[in-house]
Amino acid sequence: MRKAALALVIICLSIHSASLSAACKSDACKQATAWKSGYTAVVLDDNIGRKDYFAVLDVVKANKGVVAIEAERVLLGWIPLAAAGKVRAARGVSAVLYEAVPRPADLVHRDEALAALSFFNRVRTGEFEDKVEAGLAVKGQPLTGCAGARQAPTRTSAQSLRSVLADSPPAAENSFTQMIGKNVPSGDDSPTLPGLPGGVVSPMYGFFQHPYRNTQMRGRITVQLFRLDSDGSIDPNTYTWTNADIGTSRDQVYSAYTFWVDQATARGITLSFRVETEDPFNRYTRSIYPTPTHYEPITHPSSDDYKWINDALAANGYGASPVTADNVYTQNESYNVAKQADPVYGPFDGSYSLYICYNPYPAAPDHFTDGPGAYVGFLGGPYAMVNWNSVGWMPNNLGRVITHETGHIFWACDEYASGCLTCYYCAYNVGPRNQVETPWVTNANCANPSATGSCDVPLTSCMMKTNDSVLCPHTPDQIGW
Repeated sequence: MRKAALALVIICLSIHSASLSAACKSDACKQATAWKSGYTAVVLDDNIGRKDYFAVLDVVKANKGVVAIEAERVLLGWIPLAAAGKVRAARGVSAVLYEAVPRPADLVHRDEALAALSFFNRVRTGEFEDKVEAGLAVKGQPLTGCAGARQAPTRTSAQSLRSVLADSPPAAENSFTQMIGKNVPSGDDSPTLPGLPGGVVSPMYGFFQHPYRNTQMRGRITVQLFRLDSDGSIDPNTYTWTNADIGTSRDQVYSAYTFWVDQATARGITLSFRVETEDPFNRYTRSIYPTPTHYEPITHPSSDDYKWINDALAANGYGASPVTADNVYTQNESYNVAKQADPVYGPFDGSYSLYICYNPYPAAPDHFTDGPGAYVGFLGGPYAMVNWNSVGWMPNNLGRVITHETGHIFWACDEYASGCLTCYYCAYNVGPRNQVETPWVTNANCANPSATGSCDVPLTSCMMKTNDSVLCPHTPDQIGW
């Protein structure tokens, strides 16, 4: 038995010549896939228990390895070659892979495990780099209004508030600064911001209040993934996911979180993401299919998002009653909290839900009817809403869009011209690292030509500016690194 295990490690360590010729043709592609070097897959036994699962995580860490992605029975990350034998010897480990395997289905049987191992194969052979290169040839529009843009109907939208603040005297902005983070009620009794025109209502919601949610991008994060597909019951079922596009979406999701872990590791930060697909499982085909919703999301304004979010949550026992924006968002956070405390794989240090709406090019619009293509519900959570093709970024850049929105979940600022107002702090000066609280974190890479403050000279590329696969010096501070 021991000889068989050792042989499997040796087979897994063999180098395939196809992997040695990188598929990237541009420096931008090489930068975007720099994390490929040493990328490793650890295959776990189907019947591994909680104790052994966490023991494997400990063995990887003890041997200077990093787990980036926790998928079902597959761990993706980086493990030194010298540590392969020790990790393989851990109870519940079936294989440690450094190169593509010809038949992933021989090693794993569950749908998500197969998806993760197939992604690993495409990374190691260079096939995924071809997708990245194709994505770099396309540049969509800035993700305008993507940070905390969703508000209940009785509240002023974040984008509108931005415009108001931009035209208001400093005293008004200071008044707003003092109010942020306090427990301010919503509705007709909400206080107005002193000095703001029109009696603007303060856009307070639970995710702007103490205690803040997802305060820093550290530790183990669980992501609840939903791919939404209309069932035709209310809206016509105009667009339907293909199996190929479902596979592509998985690759893009895994790459998005691998980017963040690679950046964290380079800075000595411990970070990993467990991606749990919440889409239903078809026991006849033994495969996952997209989450049904009564709506065709892309034909609606983004302010209707609570309707299809509720469809997804109701299928998991967290539907709201009555179905209002506030109730649905609160239920979404309750669902996230339950997942964060998962008795098998938890507890986790952070949690949020990711919804992907299908809008295939060229048949479907690339944005909701009110403009946004991708956004987070509120800074800190509880969800990110991303279109398959967000404002022209196209599917091969889906991972970059998800990466950007994940930054907002952990309080990163936008840096593109229409997304920031000042180089002193984020547009709202809200959250666990705002000007009122300590430490004071700046947004000095803001590209707004009228930005005030000590802006960087020169400004640099950043994931939070133009979805580039690099971070400026300020984004790590904003997410708590």
